[in-house]
Amino acid sequence: MRPLRNADEGLRLTPKSDLQRTHKQILDSSMNLEEQACSSEQQLHKFTTLAQDVQTCYDIICRANKKLELELETVGREDHDKDLGFRKWKAEAKELGNSKPQSRKLAFIGRTGVGKSTAINAILGAPVLSAGADVTCTSVQTEIIYEDLVPPSAWRASIKFIKKDDWKNTLSNMLDDLEAYRGGIHDDSGPAMDAWETLREVYPHLCTLPFPPPRQDVNVLLEHEVIESKLGTEEHVHGTGFDNLELQLRPYLTSHTKIVKGETPKSSVWHLVDSVRIYGAFDVLASHAVSLVDIPGFGDANKTRTRRTEEYIRAADVVVLVADIKRAADDQVMRDYFAKFLRKMIRIDGSMESLVIVLTGADVRINEDQLHYLDAKQRHVIQEMCQAIDRLNDSLVELQNSSIDWKTIATMPHDMATISDYIERQQRKEEITIQLRTAQAAKNTYIAHQRSEHVREAFLHLYHQVYYSIRKQDTAGEPPPLPIFCVGSSDFNQLLGVNEQHRASLVFTDPEDTGIPQLCRHIHDFGRRNIFSDINALVQRCTVLHKETKSIFFSVKRDPNTAYEDAARGLVERLKDTVHTTRQTSEAKIHDRMDKLEQVLQIEAKNAAERSLDIIEALGMTWRYQTYRAIMRREGEWQSIDLNEDLVDGMLDGAVSSVWHDFFNDFLKSELASLIVAIRAHCDAAIQSIKDRAKRKPKGKIATRIEEECNGVHPMDILKPAQKEYLSDIRIMQRHFGGSFKGLLRDKLDVHYNNVARESGTGMFQRMKNMNKKEFSPRNARQLYAGLVDKVMLAIRMKIDHGEDALDTALDQLYSHIERSFVYTQKDDAISKDRRKKMRIFLEEEYGKLLAELTTITDRCKELNTNPV
Repeated sequence: MRPLRNADEGLRLTPKSDLQRTHKQILDSSMNLEEQACSSEQQLHKFTTLAQDVQTCYDIICRANKKLELELETVGREDHDKDLGFRKWKAEAKELGNSKPQSRKLAFIGRTGVGKSTAINAILGAPVLSAGADVTCTSVQTEIIYEDLVPPSAWRASIKFIKKDDWKNTLSNMLDDLEAYRGGIHDDSGPAMDAWETLREVYPHLCTLPFPPPRQDVNVLLEHEVIESKLGTEEHVHGTGFDNLELQLRPYLTSHTKIVKGETPKSSVWHLVDSVRIYGAFDVLASHAVSLVDIPGFGDANKTRTRRTEEYIRAADVVVLVADIKRAADDQVMRDYFAKFLRKMIRIDGSMESLVIVLTGADVRINEDQLHYLDAKQRHVIQEMCQAIDRLNDSLVELQNSSIDWKTIATMPHDMATISDYIERQQRKEEITIQLRTAQAAKNTYIAHQRSEHVREAFLHLYHQVYYSIRKQDTAGEPPPLPIFCVGSSDFNQLLGVNEQHRASLVFTDPEDTGIPQLCRHIHDFGRRNIFSDINALVQRCTVLHKETKSIFFSVKRDPNTAYEDAARGLVERLKDTVHTTRQTSEAKIHDRMDKLEQVLQIEAKNAAERSLDIIEALGMTWRYQTYRAIMRREGEWQSIDLNEDLVDGMLDGAVSSVWHDFFNDFLKSELASLIVAIRAHCDAAIQSIKDRAKRKPKGKIATRIEEECNGVHPMDILKPAQKEYLSDIRIMQRHFGGSFKGLLRDKLDVHYNNVARESGTGMFQRMKNMNKKEFSPRNARQLYAGLVDKVMLAIRMKIDHGEDALDTALDQLYSHIERSFVYTQKDDAISKDRRKKMRIFLEEEYGKLLAELTTITDRCKELNTNPV
């Protein structure tokens, strides 16, 4: 019987060449393993070196500025602080002296069972999170953070429990669901059954009670010994070995509860957990630049946890959307979900730097017949692979049929020729078997890669469609790149021995083919770019502070002729007027665009108001009393029902979507960039005028000093951080909206929801529906949605004003720097010569040298940063 064909790369081999080629493949395979090990060591070395460089930079920045703060405290007297800026410099030095690395959070989100935890385990190279068919999915926000522990397999974790008031609110909702069911209407048991299931998990002593259970007192449940001891607290666990970690944290992270017959059931405490943090020496996080967060799916009946999940996503620097590759390719519902999600993310971040797509299940075996989209060339490649596998199978069968069995050999102990032939045939069988496995693995890998490439292209096509539907006025340019990774997490974990679970067969035999190494490099490179961007910003601040303090302590004696000083002051004042005029023009453009945004928002708000009553009436017809009441008690959100999202759906679509995206992600960025360039040009012109005027004076110390200072003023060092702060605030505001206004609507309807949920007695269901119909009557709905637009525009204007304030502060600092550098000269009684001398020595020999050391490190890292790890 012919061995099963599982297929691979086309290998047309004669028996002799088969043998030679097999030896070469074995050797090549061995060499590849060694190269992979070497590459892994080199990559780990780069991770470690980066972490050391980062820590060194922050140590230098903190040490230098803490010393500067002390020196300024010694030199600057209170009566001179106002004139010379000592108080501001001390505050700046203190803030810089307390600088710490900022870790970026990558939030992994996705629907239940798509493989988030398995993918994170593969990225970490350790079985940190519960994953597998025998374990339910992670149910708690879990953040994994790098910490250099000894030994490397050591770990620690902190488990933070929700506050007592939060659990009391959740308990009250569940008990109310049970009370509504107990009231006699039993045609809608969903809310009550869900509540009862949760209560039984948390309070095992209730398991013996029938459904519906007797009335329970919320205060008695709150005071339960086990529960009360955890609420509002934080537990810490630690150990060695990541397998041990997963087992110890499983009760806190998942709904998995092991019930042992004959033993008293234990409380399922995961319902009470707010969040978990896990610390360990994970290579991919070694730079301290990123942390990974596993976010449970939405739809949890615990409204408090759902809200915290939303908040976590808004606070994340990058959202990693995880989905199953098969559903991404074939499921229209999933494609619609992707399109809606992409619209939100494009509105939040037009550059798409805050989104990564991870498609899992690339290592799930499929047959080539399932790939209906293959072209002729790809089918020909697969056909050649199959033929090569058939030839190898035939060779193997031929050897098996022609070989003498060992029992026969045993009867001919002195026939050396027969024995030698038998040994040679056995060796050939082993070699062909290895070659056959290699061929089958290559075919499986090829087919998996073709599917991954097809799904990736389909997803990119969908992304382009969504992007151009928003950017209607500009379809010529390419959308920003969207990172998409198709990964085989299970194969990667098995190849690297991440867990002990063994599957019968693999699709990928090379870890690099699984896509996980590429994803790890992307994560590391993202963290590296951002952390050195932070360090460069701190270095710029240190440089500006260094120059400003030098301008005082290295100033010269007052020139008795003040004509030059007066002229220089006049040039600075004209600079201020010119910049003010330029900013007024820019602000007028920004406000015109804001007015246009408000107009289209008002139109869509009116449309949403007209739709709202139909949505409210449909809610009353779709759901029965208990579910309807559960929705009201939870402010419009219960299980998979999201009334608030339905009520605002469409408000950011159509014209609003294009105008919103254009304003925040295109216009505002380009307008600020143009403004900064214009201000720099004005500053350069003013500085050149001051230099030209200085040249007219007789050569002396003032003229020389002005020439030196001209080369030391860099307006962009001051303006760029303000621009970054401006745009960062805008991005935070967009994240707060989350691509939707449902949070704002929920807040506005908070009192109304509570009033509706308090209804009781005969006819209460109809009264609840009537209250909602009144709230969303045409007149009231128009007022409600108009107020929603007002709130949105107020938030936008506040952020714009805050950004303008940041520019004001930066310009004041720039003007002061120019005035001190070119105008201010030393006053005879300001600072004693001894203190001035000491400060000069410190600024030159200590602070200046530390800045030079920082520059050396950052320059080296910039060079490395041009090449991905």
